[in-house]
Amino acid sequence: MKKVLSTVGVVIDTMGSLIIYGLIALAVLFMAGQAKHYYDVGYGVFSQQSKDAPGTGIVVMFTVEEGISASKLGDQLEAEGLVESSRLFLIQEKVSDYAGKFVAGTYALSSEMTTEEIMRVICGVEESRFAPEPEAEGSAEAAQ
Repeated sequence: MKKVLSTVGVVIDTMGSLIIYGLIALAVLFMAGQAKHYYDVGYGVFSQQSKDAPGTGIVVMFTVEEGISASKLGDQLEAEGLVESSRLFLIQEKVSDYAGKFVAGTYALSSEMTTEEIMRVICGVEESRFAPEPEAEGSAEAAQ
């Protein structure tokens, strides 16, 4: 009987150790996943990459409303396919020199532009390099 109790004690001790090691392994995996997520966010904030590669993007005539919040603006830019993530845009806007300096108007924006390029255009600092070509004089008359 003493041998059976000793064996049961060893089994229980081993199972307890396995459970503890399993919980430690799960905690390490969870922390590694969180570290990767936050690294990706940090990389996205400071790497300033456009959503699409040059020559493959879309151009959208985008309207900025008077007094729009950065959060709503990011949601609209993401919905139009101009930025990868509205949350990432919001973070980039907060750490930029352009925070809250949006100028109401309609702008030609492209998914080939970085977030900083988009902000420079919608803050009125520079013209969009994707601005539509002005119509030649007389072209409206020729079309009639």
